[in-house]
Amino acid sequence: MINFEDDIREYNETVEKLQTENQALKDVLSRYQIFSGYSSLPNLESDLKANLEYAEKLLAVCFSDLLIPAFSGQLLSDGEDGMFSDFVYTRVNKEFARFCSMDAKNILGKTEKELRIFNSPLWLDGVLKSTKILEPVSLKIKENDGVVFEVKIVALKHDTFFLQFKTVGIGTSEGKKLKENLAFTRSIVNALPIPLFYKDIDGAYVLCNESYSKTLAGVPPEKIIGKNVFEFQDWLSTETAEFSHNKDLELLNGSGIQVYEGAIKCADGLTRVYIITKTLIKDSEKRPVGILGVMQNIDEIIKTRRELAESESRYKSLFNSISQPIIVADVDGNIVLCNSTAVELFEEEYDPKTGDKKIPAETLTDKDFIRTVIETGEVMTRRVSVVIRGEEKWYLSTLQPLNDAFGEKVVQIISSDITEIKKYQSELLKQKTHAEDSSNLKTIFLANIAHETRTPANIINGHIQMIQSGLHPEKLNSYLATIYKNIFKLLDIIDDIVELSKIESGQIKLRHEICSINSIIEDSFVFLNDFLEESGKKLELKRSCTFNEYEALIYADNQYISQILKKLIANAVTFTQKGYITIGAAIEDDKVLFFVEDTGIGIPEDKLQVIFERFRQADEGAARQYGGNGLGLAIANELVKRMGGVLKVKSEVAKGSVFSFTIPYKKAGM
Repeated sequence: MINFEDDIREYNETVEKLQTENQALKDVLSRYQIFSGYSSLPNLESDLKANLEYAEKLLAVCFSDLLIPAFSGQLLSDGEDGMFSDFVYTRVNKEFARFCSMDAKNILGKTEKELRIFNSPLWLDGVLKSTKILEPVSLKIKENDGVVFEVKIVALKHDTFFLQFKTVGIGTSEGKKLKENLAFTRSIVNALPIPLFYKDIDGAYVLCNESYSKTLAGVPPEKIIGKNVFEFQDWLSTETAEFSHNKDLELLNGSGIQVYEGAIKCADGLTRVYIITKTLIKDSEKRPVGILGVMQNIDEIIKTRRELAESESRYKSLFNSISQPIIVADVDGNIVLCNSTAVELFEEEYDPKTGDKKIPAETLTDKDFIRTVIETGEVMTRRVSVVIRGEEKWYLSTLQPLNDAFGEKVVQIISSDITEIKKYQSELLKQKTHAEDSSNLKTIFLANIAHETRTPANIINGHIQMIQSGLHPEKLNSYLATIYKNIFKLLDIIDDIVELSKIESGQIKLRHEICSINSIIEDSFVFLNDFLEESGKKLELKRSCTFNEYEALIYADNQYISQILKKLIANAVTFTQKGYITIGAAIEDDKVLFFVEDTGIGIPEDKLQVIFERFRQADEGAARQYGGNGLGLAIANELVKRMGGVLKVKSEVAKGSVFSFTIPYKKAGM
């Protein structure tokens, strides 16, 4: 009978050696980063450490005072011939649990065939022998990994036994030691929810957990152990097997960790995508002894990535479809993000005001405003003028503080183009100013009209009274001539008002008839001569018109052309005290040009457009000095526009003016 008490010292040394080897395994796992070699498996290392710590705690739990592994079991028959072919674990001590590297709870109630703790059939043979003769049986058993056990079996009943053993010989092969240590982690790897396997350098499976065997192949681990990838044609295609084998060869010929992605058809018929991480395991002499692999299903990750990509795509599509430019800037004003509408704001532009080249986006992302928004945390709005493609635009920018994906403070700037609103406001202001000016002008006009009508009316009234009183009857004809002259002045004023009213109401109708440019100039010259005689001024009169009779014939409204020339002539005579007045015409391309030139007082440059407005003169006080109601040039300008022409003026103060207008040249007879 074996005396176990004498061997306690030797047993303790063996236990210490096993613990050292287990620690070495942990070091190997940590050194080659078996579970943390891929960024998608962030929790595996911590899970492994937790399981190892848990396993170590189990060694401290005492089942009995025995210092060597021991357990009780009950034989089981296969139900066919009543023969015992297996046994169930009914009681285990801490040393046995440590030997199995399993929690006692996971051993109790399980059969040996389920756990496969012992490889040699001699263990079961010894139990059968002891229970048959109801005598203790002692024997030595050598496992196929080279470890020799000294075993004592005590039969309690014909189907119940107590077994205790110790290790008396340990194999020296590094590969075998590694297999022994892997057996220690069997319970741990089976508890892992991810597939895990270990192969030798020949490609044969030495170890795999249930997650690997049952999920991928639908079989228990023992159906896979000892085989290579080419022996699983029922669940692993030839292409997949060759691919996996080639990857193994790459790893064996290289070093470190190998990570790749693969789609594998699983036992349930579904194809799943895995990230496969393989680590090359080496012995103390740096020679490869095996490959440890971990698989992480990334279907959910792919789905999440796809959903994230779709969400990001929708966001980008929405972000870029917004018609308003959106810019996200950091605290230093650096652009972090912008939508497609904002891209044009990053093109370099030439600023005509300063002559500098600027980027419009820099104006919108003013650093001082951005810092203020970040410091205060408040939303701010500002109006900004920027130049884009040489055109000045106005934007209303809203600056809102945000946190980016990393928690950093940024500012989102949403800008709305308010150029049209700004123009509309400017136009409203102009119209308001114009309305106020018009109101003032109408007041001035009414005062001028009152003055212009009162003067001839008073003259007419005075001469009529002198005629009625019989004073100076010899001057009757002179009185009548004066009355007649002033009546015409009143009629001219009334005609101008009526003409302006017709223009405003759209009652002007052009009459296209055959007329002669020469005749129009001649009639205008006669009017000029008569008007000059009435004014009593001594001016030189000139004509400039050199057309033959055929060339001078055109289709036009003779009445309105003559009326425009008379307005320009009256204006020239009114503001010219000395020198000359010239009237003439010329043909320029497809237009006929008429002009009136004088050597009068001239017009300041800033008043050149004002004089064509109704009730306006270059000098509002000129009406008192020179007369006139301020309607003549306005009427002439409107009539020229109606005929499709343009009325222009060139003038220099104290040197004179040239008024000209064009009409389309429509040759008569063509």
